[in-house]
Amino acid sequence: MKTPIKNVKTAGTKPRYCDYCENTGIIHNPHFTELGENAIVPCPKCVLSKCMCGGEDPYYVFNGDRIAECFCRETRMKIMKINMNYNSSGIYKKFQWKRLNNFKTLNKQGEDAKNSAYEIVRNFPDVNKGLFLWGNPGTGKTLLASIILTELIIRHAVEGRFISISRNLFKTLQESFHEGSETFGDSGKIEKELAEVDILVVDDFGIQKDTEWKQETLYDLVDARYEAEKFTIFTSNNNPHKAFKDLSQGRILSRIKEMCRILEISGEDYRDKL
Repeated sequence: MKTPIKNVKTAGTKPRYCDYCENTGIIHNPHFTELGENAIVPCPKCVLSKCMCGGEDPYYVFNGDRIAECFCRETRMKIMKINMNYNSSGIYKKFQWKRLNNFKTLNKQGEDAKNSAYEIVRNFPDVNKGLFLWGNPGTGKTLLASIILTELIIRHAVEGRFISISRNLFKTLQESFHEGSETFGDSGKIEKELAEVDILVVDDFGIQKDTEWKQETLYDLVDARYEAEKFTIFTSNNNPHKAFKDLSQGRILSRIKEMCRILEISGEDYRDKL
């Protein structure tokens, strides 16, 4: 399979940044909730130290006899785009703005999954496959998937979506079939957006075996992202090699094996250790 990251537009280049912010120009503010501040801010060492506009929008300064962009403007505009993308991502509130250092591994499987996440974040968009994380409930699969999505949005200002099979995907699509709903007639638009978004996390995959429509809807989504070579992360409580063997005549499992690295994260309930 070719690289599944196709036509991903990252926000600009990486000019003049430093190791403190990992050459992004942006740092995470760990106490943003308590202080009522933004979750991400310009790096104080390589951006704010050269800022001459005082953070005043639209971030221009007088340079001799003309107006010029402040050094900080590119970074601040990137932060605005990141916040816009992040606010529409759908990541659960309890997992929002969690970073890789917030994921505590409890066993070798968790360590391997975290290392795979580091590789993806470090090499994106030059990655060959997405991830399929499976294991018993409570082992941190959804948290790690959300963290990867967060890291990629922050570092590259790309668009990403988090959808839960059990909570909102089919409900949203079914509502679009009913007159009077806000999304009436938008099922095609919704499916197209999920098929084309740069990064997609599909949570609780594999619990939907009850109707042919649900199976075909899932296959269409997986197949569309496979064909578009889009980066996708799945989480599931089920071993895909067993649970999905006969799902849609095995077509879904075949696609997943081609487009994702399959990793097991099983063990004690992650939440009991936090």
